[in-house]
Amino acid sequence: MSTPATVTWVGHASALIEVDHVRFLTDPLLTKRVAHLRRRVALPPPEIADADAILISHVHLDHLHLPSLKTIPRSTTIVVPRGAGALLRRAGFVDVVELVVGAHTAIDGVLVTAVPAEHHHGRGPHSRVRAEPLGYVIGGATTRIYFPGDTDLTDAMTGLGSIDAALLPIWGWGPTLGPGHLDPTGAAAATATIDPRLVIPIHWGTYAPENVRRVPGDWFDRPLTDFENALDEHDRRDRLYALAPGERVTVLPT
Repeated sequence: MSTPATVTWVGHASALIEVDHVRFLTDPLLTKRVAHLRRRVALPPPEIADADAILISHVHLDHLHLPSLKTIPRSTTIVVPRGAGALLRRAGFVDVVELVVGAHTAIDGVLVTAVPAEHHHGRGPHSRVRAEPLGYVIGGATTRIYFPGDTDLTDAMTGLGSIDAALLPIWGWGPTLGPGHLDPTGAAAATATIDPRLVIPIHWGTYAPENVRRVPGDWFDRPLTDFENALDEHDRRDRLYALAPGERVTVLPT
């Protein structure tokens, strides 16, 4: 009998995805503060770090966050874009898998395939680390889940095949959004292109700059409403399953 997959949104781009009893944690961001950002929702429980594999989509500080990775056992498999492996090995991880677009690896029998993402390659102005951003398709026996990391719309989304759940970013951590990101309109267009059975909005409503007032502006909460309205335009609102950080949804086998 097939085992249903589950997705728990941790906040920002972090999600705990369990497929065929294998637990994947995406882009762990598990601290109260990140540079100039402050988490505006509860921190995840410690057991979130108990994963079989970590999937890192790209090398930006809010996606490859070394302080958060310190909470992860160093024996855990870390899957990263090619070019980021040395940074993880210096951090003490001994099982680091570097992938390029089209490559794949198996974690306890569950296939993870690297797919294209449209985003900036560098880590930041004070780092020479560069790596081509990736998305990932986690393929179990009966369930396929898509995690794109940060990305803009890409032609590659037409070739993902059947997707049961897509975790799509709909905003960021401030009142504006730079290039290489999906906003609510773009995420709705991506939903129409990918046509998943479920779409779970991520990468919004979690962190905000410390210098904003105690309650951030409407940009903090509004992306979900804007995403709902944009999905209506594509006749895909029935696919939406919005989670608050810490909430979980079961993805039933097809």
